[in-house]
Amino acid sequence: MANSTAAIDDDLPICRGGSGQWLPLGGTWEENLDDRARSMMYFSGMIYSFLGVSIVADMFMAAIERLTGVQKCTPISGSKRRFRTVPVWNETVANLTLMALGSSAPEIMLSLNDIIKRTFVEGKLGASTIVGSAAFNLFVIIAVCINAIPSGESREIKETGVYGITAFFSIFAYVWLFFIVAISGKDEVDPVEGTLTFLYFPILVALSYYADIGVLTIANIKTRLLPSKTDEGEHGPITWLDQFKKDNFREEDLDEDEKARRAEEARKRQAARIAKFGAATEEKQEADTSESDGRRCSRLRRCCKRRKKGNKKDDEEEEDILAGEGDDGTERQVNSYLADPNIFLIDDDGEPLDNDFGILTFEDYSRVVPCNEEEQQITVTVVRKNGTEGKVTCQYRMEQLSAIPGFDYEDEEGELQFRDGVQTADITVTIYPKRQGERSDRFQIVLEDPTGGAEFNPDFDGGEECQRFTITLKNTSASKSLMTCLDRFANLDEVRQGTELWKEQVWEALYVGGSKESQEEAGLLEWLNHLIWIPWTSIFAILTPPAAYLGGWVCFVVSLGHIAWLTIIIGDMAELFGCVVGIDDNITAISFVALGTSVPDLFASMTAAKQDEYADASIVNVTGSNSVNVFLGIGLPWMMAAYYHQATSGTNFKVTSGDLGFSVIVFSTLALLTLCIIAVRRVKFGGELGGPDNVKAYSSCTMILLWLSYLGLSTWKFSNKDASLGEQLIALGLAFPAIGALIGIFAMIRVALRISKDYIGEEGFWGILVTSVISLSNAAIRLRGMLCGRRKRVYRSKSQISDKRCRPL
Repeated sequence: MANSTAAIDDDLPICRGGSGQWLPLGGTWEENLDDRARSMMYFSGMIYSFLGVSIVADMFMAAIERLTGVQKCTPISGSKRRFRTVPVWNETVANLTLMALGSSAPEIMLSLNDIIKRTFVEGKLGASTIVGSAAFNLFVIIAVCINAIPSGESREIKETGVYGITAFFSIFAYVWLFFIVAISGKDEVDPVEGTLTFLYFPILVALSYYADIGVLTIANIKTRLLPSKTDEGEHGPITWLDQFKKDNFREEDLDEDEKARRAEEARKRQAARIAKFGAATEEKQEADTSESDGRRCSRLRRCCKRRKKGNKKDDEEEEDILAGEGDDGTERQVNSYLADPNIFLIDDDGEPLDNDFGILTFEDYSRVVPCNEEEQQITVTVVRKNGTEGKVTCQYRMEQLSAIPGFDYEDEEGELQFRDGVQTADITVTIYPKRQGERSDRFQIVLEDPTGGAEFNPDFDGGEECQRFTITLKNTSASKSLMTCLDRFANLDEVRQGTELWKEQVWEALYVGGSKESQEEAGLLEWLNHLIWIPWTSIFAILTPPAAYLGGWVCFVVSLGHIAWLTIIIGDMAELFGCVVGIDDNITAISFVALGTSVPDLFASMTAAKQDEYADASIVNVTGSNSVNVFLGIGLPWMMAAYYHQATSGTNFKVTSGDLGFSVIVFSTLALLTLCIIAVRRVKFGGELGGPDNVKAYSSCTMILLWLSYLGLSTWKFSNKDASLGEQLIALGLAFPAIGALIGIFAMIRVALRISKDYIGEEGFWGILVTSVISLSNAAIRLRGMLCGRRKRVYRSKSQISDKRCRPL
């Protein structure tokens, strides 16, 4: 009997005696409340939960930025002083994995939780939230980004190959969903289909990666399919112009001054070649000698190990120390090729790099600085070579590798100025003491943003975009100890930095405006805003460590846990709200829940659209995120559910295809139209974002109307579950004339506004429009009052006319 009662309770609506995972908490008292009060309470709770998600999502993204921002600095083969710095994470891979997970974590966790909490039975919030969020991302976020670009400017997509792949998968993912639930297996998903849905995620990442590095391109595909052939061979003339030059070549007639000038240039080129390639040869010989000495030392250490056991990590630390010996930081070898302003920088063919305004570079490739228990300052020189015309500038900053700012060195940034004829400028760096047992660390000085026509040395670490000067802080008082082992496992300075940031994070959450000074000057609105947010900000500030610990991984895991329990609350709140109001859970999912989980992405994308030079951060991230949402947010839980049902009952996972299928068809159709609009904008107006004011307005209006059409059509289908295929096609077909009519109304308003500017001004037009609307509303209210009063007088004696029908508005 108890089991029977439990089964009946499980079938009860969540707001009428049933229960979710955590909510409701009030029991009978909450159930007896008025439905209007309950609906307001649940709706407010859902919105407040979205605020909490937005806060913890910022922390989650901070952890991801720390993870993806790690740089790997490795020595170039055959050199001790030259380094090559590359990101540990490929940008495209990071965007499609960690970044997509960060922006879509609430939807993915909600979908995963929606399946698990029902013991791997189909839920109503998960898949619908994924599709609804994709619609908001594609239509609304891109519409806002288009309109956010300043007038007259445009942004185009740089990585068109990656965009093409993500755009294809953003449509294919939803077509695939429709195929597996409505065509392949009617209303069910088997383990193979679930696994394939999930495996499309690594396939998407791999294809995008190869497109990003230039392997998977149209040119390469054409080359492999249609290899070109030349009759003249690899080194023969290719064009008629080359053949003409070869047949008609003759020596120039030069005067003595020109010959002398060219001879001087040749002398300088030869000096540059000697300085560049001679230094490289000498450096390689030093590296070979060091390697030979290292082998001898290695044999000596192996011999000593037979007599005395040692710790493996201590030996590795000893090798690091030995590798830094020979450079005491005071009598450094001078790299004349870089340090001498009068020696030209040359290319691989030995020709000087041409720039009359100057090419900026450092005096050397790197430097080893011995550190002890005293603070010191060093000077790094930036050299202007190959030209000194006019005033040029560049920005400099410090970038941490294993060295921690504030503990190993003083973090600084600023601007270097080179006036006309000036060839050098100095940067002073403060180095903090090293404790005994601390490991040796590295950081870099980075030059960026040259102005005045100056460029950067392309043969330096960082290339033409920036210059990276690597500084190694060698601890001369290092010793074998437990602290050394701990410092190698978890950077102790990084732990100290994280502890200080954690304290600051808590105090910023508790004070109005983030500090005691700001709180003393805060007004009523600031206090009110602080009181609204402080429950979330204080909880997450105390429970979430900053991104400094272990390179951001601790913050990443903890923030993901916060998002998980918040999505449980949001899921229960959404079901309670829909139950009380009488709205289908699918409608709640595609509207309120999808909107709440996607609004933080809206503001982040809008900021990126304004600040970034290209449109990739706004558009490619949307198409990639929509694909990842399906493959992770639907593929993972469906795969788990399919294997669960196959293992427990030998059946497939049941999915209702009708409502989801129609929603997917509507989204895919409107998404194709949106991608066509984006393509036309690139061809006609020079960029996917921005452009002329009229184009921005009509593009944004069209996409917003497409989103509203998706919501309207999906809501209609969820409310009319028995609608026939013909009725569904008619509804979809009627959406396009409706969109066209609304665009026409929008166009008339814009024309009226433009004409009014010449006569009454923009403010006058909107004032007249608002006044007219208010006047018409008041007239309608008065007319209704008159009619109700007349009916009261005529039927005063008749009780069938209720006064409630004529209540004043």
